[in-house]
Amino acid sequence: MNKTIIKAPCVNMSKLESLFIEMTNQNCNLRCKYCYIDFKDKKIKDFIPIDKIKQALCTIDKNELQYIHLTGAEPMLHPDFNHILRLCLKYSSVVIHTNALNINDKKARFLKKVEEENNLGNEIIFMISIDHYLEKENDLQRGRGAYRKAVHAIQSLIKYDFNPILSIVNYLNINENELKSEFQDLCSSINFETSDINFKIIPLMNKNCSWEISADTDFENLNTECSKSRTLTVNGVFTCPLLSCDNRGKCGSDFTDYSKRSYLETQYCSQCIKYNKSLFSLDIV
Repeated sequence: MNKTIIKAPCVNMSKLESLFIEMTNQNCNLRCKYCYIDFKDKKIKDFIPIDKIKQALCTIDKNELQYIHLTGAEPMLHPDFNHILRLCLKYSSVVIHTNALNINDKKARFLKKVEEENNLGNEIIFMISIDHYLEKENDLQRGRGAYRKAVHAIQSLIKYDFNPILSIVNYLNINENELKSEFQDLCSSINFETSDINFKIIPLMNKNCSWEISADTDFENLNTECSKSRTLTVNGVFTCPLLSCDNRGKCGSDFTDYSKRSYLETQYCSQCIKYNKSLFSLDIV
């Protein structure tokens, strides 16, 4: 009897341009309805140790690295967040992916001082999660008060000359040009001058979708997270933030010995291939 071995398609990472650090997987002050994280009932203290981050930063090739991304759940809840931010700024510019509930005028002023303390010219870049230009629609998904706190955080950041990026999950599948136009109007209303780089529109990723990959997919030239980044978590190195709790995405225990090959075998992978654009990384250099 013939046995057929089905091998998942794979992507090879040429160089590590973006390092994602999952500061915590379960600690968040919101419970967005579409979130890819399966939150447990009990609050878990799963903050990544600073020593694990130091080890990773000492191991990777600093010359290849363009950005370090601090992700979550909510990264700013990490008890050593300020220390870790200062540490990462010694290696590259840092992107903070946040719901912004912890950002007010005082915090924004402090973070500007942290950025100015760094004498290497590295920046702090904020990706603020806000998913709809209308308060009611946004808060139906993200929770009551999330919209106002995000808008207030944006106002606080621009006051201290930060240029935040709005990270928009397009859960209603609105035309992207229309969505961007409405958000531009919102930003204008709070005196925030924007351009295209200030808006990152992300498709809703469904972990229960059917597996589907086109037969003519060019796997050598995919613009996916796994083609240029890796994610450091308390449990090791993973191919992308979406797979930080999925063993199919694990590619090593640390950066001394990890795989640069990613096998695309999850529902998230099939959707990422379809959209063929980075979901978390910056689109600018």
